[in-house]
Amino acid sequence: MSELIKVENLTIAYPMADGEIFHAIDNFSMTVNRGQIVGVVGESGAGKSTIGKATLGLLDENAVIDTGGVHLDNIMVSHLEEHAHAQIRGNKVGYIYQNPMTALNPVLTIGEQIIEAIEANTDKRGVAARDYAIDLLKQAEVPLPEDRLDKYPHQLSGGLCQRIVFAIAICAKPDLIIADEPTTALDVTVQKAVLDTLVKLTKQENIAIILITHDMGVVSEMCDYVYVLRHGKLVESGPTEEILQNPKQAYSRELMAAIPRIDHKVERFAVPGGLGKAADRERAIAYLMGRKSEAGEVGKPLLQVRNLSKTFETKATALKASTTFKAVSDVNFDVFPGETMGIVGESGSGKSTVGRLILGLHTPDPGFEISYRGRRISELKTREEKLAHRKSLQCIFQDPYSSLNPRMSAGENITFPLKAHGMLGKAEALQLAGDLMELVGLPRASARKMPHAFSGGERQRIGIARALAFRPDFIFCDEPTSALDVTVQAELLNLMKDLQDQLGLTLLFVSHDLAVVRQMCDRVMVMKSGEVVESGPCEKVLVNPDEDYTKGLLAAMPRFEFSPTG
Repeated sequence: MSELIKVENLTIAYPMADGEIFHAIDNFSMTVNRGQIVGVVGESGAGKSTIGKATLGLLDENAVIDTGGVHLDNIMVSHLEEHAHAQIRGNKVGYIYQNPMTALNPVLTIGEQIIEAIEANTDKRGVAARDYAIDLLKQAEVPLPEDRLDKYPHQLSGGLCQRIVFAIAICAKPDLIIADEPTTALDVTVQKAVLDTLVKLTKQENIAIILITHDMGVVSEMCDYVYVLRHGKLVESGPTEEILQNPKQAYSRELMAAIPRIDHKVERFAVPGGLGKAADRERAIAYLMGRKSEAGEVGKPLLQVRNLSKTFETKATALKASTTFKAVSDVNFDVFPGETMGIVGESGSGKSTVGRLILGLHTPDPGFEISYRGRRISELKTREEKLAHRKSLQCIFQDPYSSLNPRMSAGENITFPLKAHGMLGKAEALQLAGDLMELVGLPRASARKMPHAFSGGERQRIGIARALAFRPDFIFCDEPTSALDVTVQAELLNLMKDLQDQLGLTLLFVSHDLAVVRQMCDRVMVMKSGEVVESGPCEKVLVNPDEDYTKGLLAAMPRFEFSPTG
């Protein structure tokens, strides 16, 4: 295989406002050959994405390349002018972004965006470009591709948008694809299909791929060679099997040990805990334990759901009649006090919709019955009853970037709802925000910082603190770890287990990561096309399932097993 890209002694620095210099990449070297898939792994802030941005000229304006550079086909591309970089993007190098909702233009339809990329980088025009766009969506496993062309990004799920970003990246069959966390929003079956397409491209078109990811299962199945980064520096590199099964450095071993497994459940992940000051944590726990509501009687369900259905209807236009789509169909389940109930299934199976229906964010179809603490929610009439019910049910959202108000500090994000309801004064809110920050492993001084100053894992901790502020009995966790690297994910899962043990919380946990569900949940419900396919204890459903659909989910899951040797 011939050499395609060479990163040589690359050092990228960012001057800070206080005069300090932050090195995002420090003397890093890497070689990628044509037809090769190379993995770049490490925690958030390791510098993984900076390498891809340097290749395409997408570094921030204040970035300084101190030493070295990136060579593509023996051309130093990291130092090119903007007009020269524009010739490379999409044509020579395709980029699959981690966050599809920010990578797509919200005011253009999916079809307009894909066809624009096709016409800019290929010789296809008009009908040929549209037909090619449909073919690309089929390759990316997008259902109803013709219909999706007329949709806007906000009308599609995060998983569908990620598949569309993938289709745009491969449209010109570039020499190199930089895939920056391409699978975080995808369920296991779609992930397998998308990754299989990438592997096929490397073989058929001799395309090289730099895979930036925290998913070691994906690395294990796809990559030929792996580079491990930490704080911008190379920790170690080598063939995939050697690095994943016999890492020489302690940091690499920590990464491997933090990966959740499907075959057995552990009490805690072997990662350093991010605990705050003991006094502040104890004060926060005392506040949370002071909730007035009763969590529910032992042996009786805290939440009962019967005949839950939801039909969405699109509005009619001059060119198209209205259509209906049944997102949830006759779902029934119970959740008992103090347990964690998991919901798994492919994108579009209705997992998140079930949670939104329970939280009152959508209105169910007639005929449903939802009871909470033994009382039907339809019987709640007064404003005080409804407010007490809503405070008792909270949500941890999937995206830690968009779920916080960017104009409020971390502390204000946590306590603003309480102040809005007149439940806390200014001084009390400031005290509580700091205590809850310490409880979730962040320094109380950080409460004054704005959301953009935190990493994804830190923002998700703030989201957990905000959910806890109302002293809830029940928390709906909607893919709370999908955007996090493995060590931060392990820390957060440890934190959630600790809080559940201390506070007796009841969790409804939605995830497409079956290994995470195995570690977190007592029981699990498998959904497909809005219906419950199978349910029961995790040990049964995720180890020895009865249904072919569940077996298919497990078979599609990337496998990685690490046995630490010392």
